[in-house]
This record gives sequence, C-alpha cells and structure tokens, in this order.
Amino acid sequence: MKKNKLMKTASVTLAMVVSSSALLTACSTGKEAANTASTPSSGATAAASAKPAGPKPKITVSIYDRNAVPEGEGTITNNRWTKWINENAPVQVEFIPVPRSNSIEKFNVMFASGGAPDLIMEFSNPFMKDLASKGQIIPLEDAISKYSTTYKKLFQENQNIQKLTKFNGKTYFFGRTTPFTSNHFLMIRKDWLDKLKLPMPTTTEEYLKVAKAFTEQDPDGNGKKDTLGTTFWDVDYFFQLGQASDELMPMSSITSYHLLNDQYTRTWDRPKADLAFKKSLYDAGAVDKDIFADKTGAKAQQDWVNGKLGIWGSGGLEGAAIYNTYESFKKNNPSAEVAILPLPKSEFGQFSPAANPNMQFVAGINATAKNVEAVVKYVDWLMSPDVQKTLMFGMEGVHYKVGSDGCPKPIDVEKNKKELSWNGDFQMMTQTGSMGKCVEYSNQLDPNKPLDKEYLNLISQARAAYITPDRPNTTEAILPVSLPDDMTVIKNTLKTTLTNTYTKAIVSGASYSVDQAMKDAQDTWEKGGGKGVDEFLKKAYTDNKKDVIFTKDYYKYLSK
Repeated sequence: MKKNKLMKTASVTLAMVVSSSALLTACSTGKEAANTASTPSSGATAAASAKPAGPKPKITVSIYDRNAVPEGEGTITNNRWTKWINENAPVQVEFIPVPRSNSIEKFNVMFASGGAPDLIMEFSNPFMKDLASKGQIIPLEDAISKYSTTYKKLFQENQNIQKLTKFNGKTYFFGRTTPFTSNHFLMIRKDWLDKLKLPMPTTTEEYLKVAKAFTEQDPDGNGKKDTLGTTFWDVDYFFQLGQASDELMPMSSITSYHLLNDQYTRTWDRPKADLAFKKSLYDAGAVDKDIFADKTGAKAQQDWVNGKLGIWGSGGLEGAAIYNTYESFKKNNPSAEVAILPLPKSEFGQFSPAANPNMQFVAGINATAKNVEAVVKYVDWLMSPDVQKTLMFGMEGVHYKVGSDGCPKPIDVEKNKKELSWNGDFQMMTQTGSMGKCVEYSNQLDPNKPLDKEYLNLISQARAAYITPDRPNTTEAILPVSLPDDMTVIKNTLKTTLTNTYTKAIVSGASYSVDQAMKDAQDTWEKGGGKGVDEFLKKAYTDNKKDVIFTKDYYKYLSK
C-alpha cells in the first residue's frame, strides 16, 4: 500500500483506496499540541449553532493513525480537529486510534476484547462484510429510519448506495458518494515513440512491439542498452481481469469470474491469455528480470524517474503523491514528453483500469454500541455541508480564500501541510460526489504554472481514456454476498498455489509452457475444492440479482 508523502495541496486526496494497493505508512508521531484551533469560519459557526442544549451524549469512533500528525499539532486523537469536532458536534467523541498499516488486525483484537468503538470507520469492504456476517455490526435500516435526516435523504435517493451498502439482504454500512475520477493509469514516453517512429500502441500486439523496441533500440540515445520497456502494472486489465467484487487484488487475476449468458461463471481463457502475454514480455526482456522481487513497485518507479523505463503505471493519478513523482521525473528528464496510454485492446475487448468509483461504503455501527441514535446523529453531522467544507479546506481566511471560480484556494501551502493536510481520515463520511469540482485534486493546480499545466493535461487524458462506458471497467458485477469462512480458506490456499504456478510459467522459458501451467492450475483448483467456490458464487448471483450492482450502473450514474 502507498507510502506517505508530503502533500502539495491544502486537502488530502480523498480517493484513499482502495485499494487494493495503497496504505499510508508511518512518519514520526507528533507531540501534544500547544496550539488551539484557528478562528472558525462562518461555516464552522453555522455548524456549531446546531449543538443541542445540555450534556452531549458520548460515543467512541475509530480513526486511522498513520503517524502523520506534524510535530506541534498533537496526536491523531488530540489535535486541532478533534477539538473542533468536539466543540461543534452534537455528541462528545472519544477517538480510538487504529494503525492504518494493520487496521484489520487491530480491529480484530478490539472486538475480541470488547473494546471496539461504537462507529467503525474502515475502507476494507471484505473486512466490513466479515464483521456483518459475524453479527459484530448491526443492520442499519431501523436506525436510519428513526434517527437520520441527512444520510436518510441520500440513502433514499440513490439506488446504487442502497445496493452497495446491503449485505446478505440487510443494510449494514454507511456509504458515500465520490467524484468519478481516474485512479490507475499508464504513462508512456511519447518522445521515445517519436524517436523510434512508432505509433501509440492500441492493441496488445502493438504494446509488446513497443515494449521490445524501448528495451532494444536505445530510445534515450546514450549508446547503452540500459532501458526497459514496461512492467506488469495493470496488464491484467487488458484481459478483463484486475478487479473483483469481494476480494483484494491480485486475487481476481487468479479467480476469474464473468457474466456469460447471464451466469456468474468461472473462466480460464482470460487468465491464460494474461499469463501468455506476461510471459511474452518477460521472454523478450521487456520487463525487469527481477520484476517479482519488486513487490511495492518502488524499483519500477525509480527507473521511471531516472528516465530508464518507457511505460510506467501506478494508482492515485489525481493526487499529490503521483504529482510529486511526475515533478521528480521532469526534473531528471526536462525534455521528456509523456502521454496517458489507453489500455490496449485484447481479444476480449478494450477496458479501463481501476477508477475512483462514484460511491463506496466506509462505516458501520458496533453491535455493542449503547447509543445508536447518537452515532447516527454524528454521521449526519459529518455530512452537513459546512462541516464537510471546513474539514476539507480549513478555515476561510486562515487556510483558504475563495477563487474566481468559486472554489477554495490555499493561502499558504506550507501552513496547510502542517495544520490541515493530515486530517483526511476525519472526512471519511464526506459526500464529495455532491460537492462539485472544488473537491477534485485538479482544483489545487495552477494552469499558469508549466508543470501544473502539463499535469492537468495528463489528468484530462486519463479521464478521456479511462472514464467511459466505451472502455468499461473490468468489474462486471458486484455481488452483495461473500464466501463462507470455509470457502474463503479454500480459495486463499489455492491462490498461493496458482500464483506460484503462474509465476513459474513466466520465468521458466520453454521448460514450462503456458498450456502446461493452465492444465496444472485447473487440476489444482478442482482437486482443492475450487469447484465448490464457483458453484456458490454462481448461485449467489442468481439468488441476489436484484441487489447486484453492475458496471453499467456506474456509468448511468456518471451520465446524469
């Protein structure tokens, strides 16, 4: 998962995802804060005016601890923002720290000891579904109906949120809307293409040809064979793999389920094509021979920054971390021309990599919570427009001023890094999907600055390439159920064996063919109980079809 980097902007990028592949890791923990919160803005004052008379009910709420609070700002549970929240919220909140690097392990310990907080804030959807299946969080229908106004309105008006937050027939999670923006991406050295007189690759065959040329034909002109064509980043997506509804990557390139004749069916043709293509890249020397040792992608990123890699990809394009990487790249390669590469077309079609979807679920209520009404009131308060704006942009006149486009603009970027940039996890219920373009990372960039202008162009290219129903995301259906524990164990055990089989086929040259690897994989899957997993998921789709979210549903929402 992603390492923490200095933020360029006043606000934290809100697409902390998912994914699948990105946790912020530790910095040094700050000392207790000596400063108090800045003077509230008009929005903060308005939010404060909603405080009830008399003592506030007390609740406990989890908060990720990324060890990112700057020195002098306090701790993640005692800082200017926790104080502001407790001064203005309709409840008194005790924040319970959860290390981001091992949040699930920490939550499991707290649940086992009876010390889990009332409101569980967690990005891992599989883990939240696991809590629901064990009865450790409560169904929310009654609580939303009785106690909510703000969230209830969102819930009633958004059918996709209703489906997304439902599990095994009941609503267990609080969801939020987010802007439909790009996330995963591939960048390509356009100047290398031009020098070698190659067109932008549009098919997997052309992609392989370009990757080989970048490796063999000295595109940087230094007279040495010291460049590489590409990596395996997002190659799975070329073949309609790469994401799944109930599991973390890269499992979904191992267990390939697709809708065939309206049946949720285990397929083997896509993993086989994916494996054959990776083997072709590896055999051609177009990827690093030690590619499997680069588990975090740090070596590939360094090769890109140093001008030794022709095609590079990662997650989080619309955020400060990748901007900072691009800034370093341009410092080292000032004359380089870069373009966003639409994923090439394969025999299965043309697709897009993981985007930031326009909704996600992020919270649930502990089954032992004593005051469910207070928890719901807090969720509602977090969603109020003034609170959302204040937590995101800070105080008007202190952290931002309103620009000519009506959006908050940072007054002092360095001040905001210290006082604001680390508070994103207090915003997990912020409905950024309804807040307009002001919340998008591109709003923090200045088109009058050459580097920012280049990066804004890359964001624009990525949205055109990846946020379109013409090249849909590879996820076809999100199922509202998950595997039973015994089948999860079977699947995870088989995953290790299949992953080793595929890796062996890639690195073994002619001594271990793709055909043999696929035969071995299928035998392993069937003998190890995989058929039972396939049948369970196939039936789950049929039995729960009315609650399934299809990829096409996202694009319908986007077009409104």
